[in-house]
Amino acid sequence: MEDHLPYKSKYSKFDRVILTLAFILYPVGLLMTLFRVLTTHVHHSRKGRNHRLIGWVWVYAYILIMGLFILAFDLDNPEDVQLYWDSAWLYGVILLIPAVSFFILGSHADSKFSLLLHQYYHLVMKRRIREIDHIAVETKQSPNHVIRDLDFMITEHMLPFGRIQNGILELESEEYHEAYDDDYDDDYDEEYVDEYGDEEYEHEEYEYDDEEYEDEEYEYVDEEYADEYDESEDRGGGPRSIECPSCGAKTVVYADVERECDYCGNVISA
Repeated sequence: MEDHLPYKSKYSKFDRVILTLAFILYPVGLLMTLFRVLTTHVHHSRKGRNHRLIGWVWVYAYILIMGLFILAFDLDNPEDVQLYWDSAWLYGVILLIPAVSFFILGSHADSKFSLLLHQYYHLVMKRRIREIDHIAVETKQSPNHVIRDLDFMITEHMLPFGRIQNGILELESEEYHEAYDDDYDDDYDEEYVDEYGDEEYEHEEYEYDDEEYEDEEYEYVDEEYADEYDESEDRGGGPRSIECPSCGAKTVVYADVERECDYCGNVISA
């Protein structure tokens, strides 16, 4: 969008189905075209496409009529041949000139919308204007049109990811999301490889666990021994907070060292 690339609306799959029906079964295709135009023409992004759809309907009408004339006229008769060509010119003026006009209108609508997209981008990304009403005033569009156009730009990745809430466009930085996604993927891959990827290491660890628990000497640990071990081995000779059995005050005492309580004078040992 910074280089102001020209916008051109594209046909969707449903549009191609409509054009195919208009060529094969003209009345059905004509009704679907009208319905498509009436329901979507409010969107600036679809005006050019809708004009071209109508233009193709006019072209198909001309082809259909000329095909019927071929079946109706005797082309071996010079008078019928002359009548056929006169009719071709007449219906060409009636049908093909409007078709060309709609194609021109479609290109003009796309060019106009392209300029509008460039204006939106400049207001939002360069001038940092995010209020819908303010953007509507700057672009001379209605707020509803601005909302539809900005939603289109976000969907088509012409603007960073965001949403419109309470009349304000809230955008999030694309660089932030890309960096976050890359870091998350790298961390996840490393954790996955470290924990699950090395099958050989996992197998060796499993064998080590089997050997450890198959040894009868370490197969069973008494709970009383575990408690005793926690109090003596882990704590070592460091200071401990002991509650005085006489007054209940807490006093810091080192292992194998007796100390008098600071409050009642009672002798305390760890």
